[in-house]
Formats: sequence, C-alpha cells, structure tokens
Amino acid sequence: MMRILQVIGVMDRGGAETMIMNLYRAMDRSDLQFDFLVHEQREGDYDAEIRRLGGRLYRLPRFTGINERAYRRQCRLLFAQHPEWAVVHGHIGSSAPIYLSEAKRAGCFAIAHSHAQNYQPGLAGLAFSIASHPVRRVADYFMACSREAGLDRFGRNLVDGDRFSIVPNGIDLSRYVCGDNEHNSAKRDKGLTDVPVFGHVGRLAPEKNHAFLLQVFAEIHHALPNAVLLLAGRGPLEDELRAKAAQLGLGEAVRFLGVCDDVPEVLRAMDVFLMPSTSEGLAMAAVEAQASGLPCVLSTGVPELALVCSNAHRLSLEEGASTWAQHALAAYERTCSQPRIDAVEEVREHGFDIAETSSWLAHFYRRAALGLTRA
Repeated sequence: MMRILQVIGVMDRGGAETMIMNLYRAMDRSDLQFDFLVHEQREGDYDAEIRRLGGRLYRLPRFTGINERAYRRQCRLLFAQHPEWAVVHGHIGSSAPIYLSEAKRAGCFAIAHSHAQNYQPGLAGLAFSIASHPVRRVADYFMACSREAGLDRFGRNLVDGDRFSIVPNGIDLSRYVCGDNEHNSAKRDKGLTDVPVFGHVGRLAPEKNHAFLLQVFAEIHHALPNAVLLLAGRGPLEDELRAKAAQLGLGEAVRFLGVCDDVPEVLRAMDVFLMPSTSEGLAMAAVEAQASGLPCVLSTGVPELALVCSNAHRLSLEEGASTWAQHALAAYERTCSQPRIDAVEEVREHGFDIAETSSWLAHFYRRAALGLTRA
C-alpha cells in the first residue's frame, strides 16, 4: 500500500479540506492511503472520519516566520521517521517552501497545490507572498483548482509549463440529484413549504462578503417579507454578521445553520443560491448548488470555470445590492414558473465528478512515486 502525506492547516470544513476529503473517500484505500499533517493542536471536523478510514494525523505548531528553524527541524524529524511516504501533497502555502524542501530531502515527490486566487491585500497578503514564493523553486509539481489560482500562486511560466495541472475539486454527484420532488420534500422537512428560500454555503470570513449578502437580502426581504436566508458555515465573522442582520431588521429571516453535515439537503431546500465573494479559488459550493439544479447569482470574484450550467450567471459587486436583489428576485420568479431540473449530468460533463478526479490523481501519485512523472 502506498501512503501519501497531505499537508493542511486544520481539517475543518473549508474548501481545500472538503476537496481533500471528497478525494479520500473516493480513493481505493486498500491500494493508496492518505495521512495528514495539520497545523493545529485541536481536533478538526474531519479527524474522527480520517481515523475511521485508516488515515493517520500528525500535528505541528503553526509556522509563524520567527519559528522557522524549529519548524524546519520538526519537519525534518517527521519525514525521517516516516520513510513510507512516497508523495507529499502540500495544501498550505506559507510554509510550503520549508516542508516541501524537507520532504524532498527525505526522498519524497513534492506537490504544491493552490486553492485560492487574489490573496488578501495589505501586509498579510505581502507576507504570504514573500513566504510562499520560493516554493516555485522547490516543488516537483504544481496543481491548482483553477488556472487563475495557479497564476496567482505560481506565475505564468509554471502554469504554462509541463509541471502544472488543474485538478477540478470533484464532488460525489450522486448526493446532489434534485428534481421537483426532492426540492419540495427538503423544503417540507425544514418547515419552509411555500416560503421563498435564498441561501449561501461558505465560511463566515471576509472574502465571502456576507455583509454585502445581508444588504442584498434586506432588499429581497422588503419585496418578499416571508423570505428566509439560509447561511451554512461558520467562521470568525459570525457574531458581527448576526449583529448586522439584527440591525437590518431581518430577525429570524436569516438563519445561521453553522457547520452542516447535510449540505446537499440544505441546497435542495433553497430556491436561489447567492455567492457575492470578493475572490474564490474555484467556489465548489457554487458547483454543488448548480448540480442541485439551483439558479445561482455569483460575483465576478468566482472564476468562469465554476459556471457549468445555464441557470448560473456572474454579476459584478460594483452593480450594488439593489441590482443584485433584482437579479435574485428574477431568478426566484423563474423557479416559480418552471420545474426544478436535475443538472448532475451537465456538471459531470464539465469534469467535476469526484470519481474521475480521484482516478486521475491516484494514477498521478503512482507515476510520481515511480519517478515516471516529469519533475
């Protein structure tokens, strides 16, 4: 059995983590097994499932810059203790030049993976860029969820070269099948029959732009007083967003669902999906929403790669909350006049089937371990 080390911050329900877990579940684990190096001491959302599936978790302190020597020393010791790791796949960027260089020192094939584009501005973004830039000279191979995410992290020369691949963040499409019957059943189960349901799935963090989303929903709610907004996810802005919802007089109309184990069912209950992100690597939640047959209003911060169905379109944030609300209301009116259409096959045709992605990646890992992949 080949063992692959996945390096991540913490195994919570974020974009990169969800993608890795989707891959992990789909892999033939009798032939290829994942282990995880995480940078948090606390238990993550997926830790119990990882252990149940046969994976192992190893923990290091977060890389802060000033602990570089200690961090490198701990990485070197860890790789020396685990010669069974054939490939190290890095999903955390700031310390990638360190842990991937130590992985190569130990004889591993090193992959750097980008999951986002348009990294945050200011000193934090500059510090990340400076810390992560050397990975371009370290990794054997480079992957990203989209071309834009690859360009932002690795630059045009690498993205246009033969050591880069776009790896779609595949999903288990069987979980997102949704026609009229499934849609009505989900609304009934959540007590939302005959209620206009708008929604969003994403971490409650600045780049997701929930403050703008609440302004949009305030306009929607004015036109449809019985409408509700479902927000699936948690994050550092939750208290601030709850306060803003109250300030806007939305009361119980905005429902903070927290971390959801039943995201497909939440999506089935929605009538319209909204994603006003300032930036996204790929926006898998938008792909999942489209697979569920949802009309989607997405920002131009969402890459075009994520638009896979005719019922999704992008809208600039500069258009303002009122225009966004008009588009959302128009999408809702269309849902009232036509049946919910299963879009799973359309999404599969665009390469987002986890079975295909996991098969490709498993083949890549095997070739890399044998030295057959160009580096």
